[in-house]
Amino acid sequence: MPEPLGLHICFDEHSREIEILDVTLVEKDNYRIEETPIFNPAVAMGDIIRLKEESGIYYYQETVQKSGLKRYAWLLSEEAVHSAELGIFKQKITESQGKWEQIFGGLLVIHVPQSCAVDVDVEMSAITRRFGI
Repeated sequence: MPEPLGLHICFDEHSREIEILDVTLVEKDNYRIEETPIFNPAVAMGDIIRLKEESGIYYYQETVQKSGLKRYAWLLSEEAVHSAELGIFKQKITESQGKWEQIFGGLLVIHVPQSCAVDVDVEMSAITRRFGI
């Protein structure tokens, strides 16, 4: 399997919002997104997108295939981010073939298969209650 590449990807036609995102080449001009884009909430980790390259910038053309992963997101306090409870929860996600990301330190994004054995809502409700979020 090819290694992920860090590409400069633009999601708007005016080239004002460019992100460096890890992607994996699937076939010519089609890439699987390996992390959550900030500037396009309609595109998620695992989606396959078509890009067009111009002068070193890759312009988003369309989503070819959605990942099928369920996505969850929470804005957490610093105390919750560094808690043992959250560490255990993230380990459960990884063991269940899911992925997690912490963006800007406190934004937790979880991506899990549809058949995930972990009840993400129940687990995160307990954590957010514990830390008053």
